[in-house]
Amino acid sequence: MILGVNGIRLVRNRSGVARAVEALLNTFATLDQPFDDIRVYTPEPLDGLVRLPAIARNVVVPSRLPPGLWEQISLPRAHGVRDVLFCPSYVAPIFARCPTLVAHHGSYEGYRERAEVFDWWPRTKARLSYQLSARCATVVTTVSEYSRNDMVRFYGVAPERIHVVPEGVDTALFRPIDDAAMLSAWRRRVLGADTPFILYVGKPTKRRNLPNLLRAFGRLKREHGIEHKLVLIGTALPGTSFSALIEEMGIGDDVVAVPHAAHSEVALAYNASSVMIYPSSYEGFGMPVLEAMACGTPVIALDNTAFPEFAAGVATLLPDAEVDTLMRAIGDVLGDPVLRARARTEGPRRAAGYEWRLVARKYLDLLVPLAPAR
Repeated sequence: MILGVNGIRLVRNRSGVARAVEALLNTFATLDQPFDDIRVYTPEPLDGLVRLPAIARNVVVPSRLPPGLWEQISLPRAHGVRDVLFCPSYVAPIFARCPTLVAHHGSYEGYRERAEVFDWWPRTKARLSYQLSARCATVVTTVSEYSRNDMVRFYGVAPERIHVVPEGVDTALFRPIDDAAMLSAWRRRVLGADTPFILYVGKPTKRRNLPNLLRAFGRLKREHGIEHKLVLIGTALPGTSFSALIEEMGIGDDVVAVPHAAHSEVALAYNASSVMIYPSSYEGFGMPVLEAMACGTPVIALDNTAFPEFAAGVATLLPDAEVDTLMRAIGDVLGDPVLRARARTEGPRRAAGYEWRLVARKYLDLLVPLAPAR
């Protein structure tokens, strides 16, 4: 049985959505399910960093069309009208004649500062394509109750049409690592010395409040003399450069930017860090928070959007991302051994409920009934 997959997010600038797509495809191959031919459609070949399972193959559909039109014209033409098409990243072909499932990862219309972050035309184009995709798809999913409420509010989709299927975590990879020598070696390799550090993982986008994090870190260094460095993983992804601010604050020697890191490297970073902080003002879900929790790492995030749904009671959730708020939270977590011990036990326990096998099963329960009878 054939399952088509819109794999456009696996091409270039791969971020959290791409990681989710890759994890789902590999998990499908480990479960009892009827799809023995998974066709991952892309406008250009996938590079060697993307791992597909044996039952999946990359079907390249070359086109001179821009990505948005490729999804609407080239993709449905290549896939045909009979088999299910899984669109795991917001957009489905609006005029597709095959059954479709579209997964949505968060409606940024709910982000108050969206006009300052996203230009008008990309913002408008995305809203139209996301809204029409959600309305026209055979089945619609999103990753949190918060995101479902936003889709109802901004896209006019009936709530009973929207299935909540959260993001997941590979608990075999993202897990507590007790090998102190291994973690020490990671710190020496990345930082040049076995120095403690605070960690951020993700795009350097404005809604994640990195300028305030950098200012809070700089003040902690100046006013409290903490020995920690700050490690930013994901700076090669599209976003904003903060190099001028780092230079202005004189913390260049204490901020380490890692442009890109493999999943296994990120798991080591979570374990080697003293705390992972993700001060985002808007997320449909927030995979780095769940991954860090799975590693038993103390986590700081904000008490907004989807974070309370899966991280409340385990992560430290803040009312805002003001510099003073971030400073106090980082200082409190670094100085609280009881909190750190609780994160070590409660984080993996909570994350186990979001293991990719459980998440993939939920998607299959929605996809399989759409498949044509053979």
